Amino acid sequence: QQGCNWNWSWPNYDQQPRRTYYNNQRTGQQCNFDLPRFFRNLGETVTRVFRCTTKISSLFFLIFMFQLLVPSFLVKMVVFAALASVVGLHMPTLLAGAIMYTGVNMFVHVMLQPVILPALLFLAVHKTVVRGEPLVDRNFWLTRLEDLKRVVADIRAM
Repeated sequence: QQGCNWNWSWPNYDQQPRRTYYNNQRTGQQCNFDLPRFFRNLGETVTRVFRCTTKISSLFFLIFMFQLLVPSFLVKMVVFAALASVVGLHMPTLLAGAIMYTGVNMFVHVMLQPVILPALLFLAVHKTVVRGEPLVDRNFWLTRLEDLKRVVADIRAM
């Protein structure tokens, strides 16, 4: 059967002949559970469910793969352009601004991050190991904060 049968219902067990199994051969206790028929019906049900959801699941899979494979800045630019066009803003100016923002953002995060972090690590190690000073000088910062408190108090007094 091709396609999706949306008028599906559970199979009618009363129309099918039942096999009789015995749990205990000595006492003859009867069990009306038909294991092969159960697995056959379970397989048919699972097949129907997957047949009905193949298109939807493949669409979600394609969207998920698109999100993983495409760089995030392209997705952000497409969403930004769609929202800006809905609002009715001037598209060339907005796209130029978005491209400039993406370029600066990429430069800061991609190009400078591998340079700034090792430089800060080098300076911290040099200050603590070579010069033998603490990484944060508490007295220096306390005097700076006191100076800041005085400046703020002078501004409020005006």
